[in-house]
Amino acid sequence: MKEIFDVIPENNIIILSPHYDDVPLTFGGYLDGLSKNGLINSKNIHIVQIFSRSNYQARDDKGNKDISLKRIQYATGIRLLEDLNCLDDLLGHGNYSYELKAEKECVMRQKAWKSGEMFEFPQGNRENFDSEDWQIYENIKSYAYSWLSQENTALLLPLCVKEHIDHVILREAVLTVREEELKDQANAVLYFGEDQPYTGLANKNDWNKAEEFLKGFVVERIDYLIDENRKIDVIWKHYPTQVEESYRQGIFSRSHQLKLINNSISGVERMYRIVSKVH
Repeated sequence: MKEIFDVIPENNIIILSPHYDDVPLTFGGYLDGLSKNGLINSKNIHIVQIFSRSNYQARDDKGNKDISLKRIQYATGIRLLEDLNCLDDLLGHGNYSYELKAEKECVMRQKAWKSGEMFEFPQGNRENFDSEDWQIYENIKSYAYSWLSQENTALLLPLCVKEHIDHVILREAVLTVREEELKDQANAVLYFGEDQPYTGLANKNDWNKAEEFLKGFVVERIDYLIDENRKIDVIWKHYPTQVEESYRQGIFSRSHQLKLINNSISGVERMYRIVSKVH
């Protein structure tokens, strides 16, 4: 178990967020720990929101089929403000920078939901990317050169447990540039975060896929204490148009699993630091 100031030694942190709520869901415990321990000013935090064009609102099946400009303006405006307010709460206004890449999220691309899950999401991987997915993949690849070239930088992105297709597009595009194109010339260090609520709702098959992916790398698993109640409270407060009970269950379930692993009575969050690729 690491102390919060040892989790990420790099001074610069770039967080690649698929959707507007993914930063606090995936890394909220860590960011809250930085704030509580007076460490925010020791890091330069830059957040990149990838799939920022949205028409999605929870519990609105009819509206989520509407991809008109009016609907997109409505949903995107609400979700952007929800995200900024949450980040201000976690980090303090002015303690981070924020960037939009304006890709269309999966709901706008009319992706089908995976059936039989507590939490609705479109599952996908390289095998079933369509032409629009591949174009977004190429766009993200073009951004990735800048992210990966920066020194003294931690690049944070989702592990993709349960394979939400937007998370997978992001992960695969960044890895392609790092492993196949830049190779040994990439400077930034990759950290995968456990994307919620998926991680806490994952079954054995989901974890087998994630572990198989991680076998391609020499990985340092980094566990650290968090205030799990604060994490869920800040998400519940600031994302009223997104939260469902599965959010709460996923966060608490995974935290409980990590508590048992670490023999801890406090909440726990985990990241995976990529040391090198397995050759």
